[in-house]
Amino acid sequence: MPVRHAMLVITRAVFDMVEIPGQEPLVVTKDSGDEAARRWWDERVRAVAVDVFGRNSATWERELADWQAGTDVAVGKERLHDGGPRVDVARIRFPDGTETVVDPQNAHDYVAEEFRARRPQPTVAAQFAEWRETVQIAELHTWVGWLFNGADHVPVDIGLPASQFGYPIREVLACLDRLSLDGWQIVHVSEDRAGYLDGRAGYPEPEMAEPGIGTARYLLSRPG
Repeated sequence: MPVRHAMLVITRAVFDMVEIPGQEPLVVTKDSGDEAARRWWDERVRAVAVDVFGRNSATWERELADWQAGTDVAVGKERLHDGGPRVDVARIRFPDGTETVVDPQNAHDYVAEEFRARRPQPTVAAQFAEWRETVQIAELHTWVGWLFNGADHVPVDIGLPASQFGYPIREVLACLDRLSLDGWQIVHVSEDRAGYLDGRAGYPEPEMAEPGIGTARYLLSRPG
């Protein structure tokens, strides 16, 4: 009777885990966490942010106009330091009572610039930057599985177990049980070991600990 073979490969993997407040973490390809966070925001938040920007911008413009209207600018001659000559200056008194002295030619622009410095104009980019500060991106060290069957290779679900706790025995056994329902049986097992430090902190001399499994391969067969 013909026999068909396949290979189940279980190997370590590292992903980016994007943690967004109030959402399930996103697990994405390593080094793509920032892009994934931006894409999530673009798809779910940007439209709302644009609407908020429009309303906030109108409010900001009114507040700027009120600030300018409430600012007193008096042009005259003053000495900028003891014994110095009297020169043309614009003495600006802001609505909050603070004062400053500037060149008369720059007085109008300075009033607006001072308001912007104290209350930056709201923008969509600023909203994204504020949201991005709440998002955490961390490396997820885990395991993944692949089934190589003829010309096909497909991922198998083993649940992304944390690699810090050693080889994912329960997850792999559950995977093998599912494959056995399709008639697959184990013919041979091989593994690659590497100098991973996961789980070795408890050793008095970690360098003496046995290297952990990096990849395990299960050769499977079933009647063809």
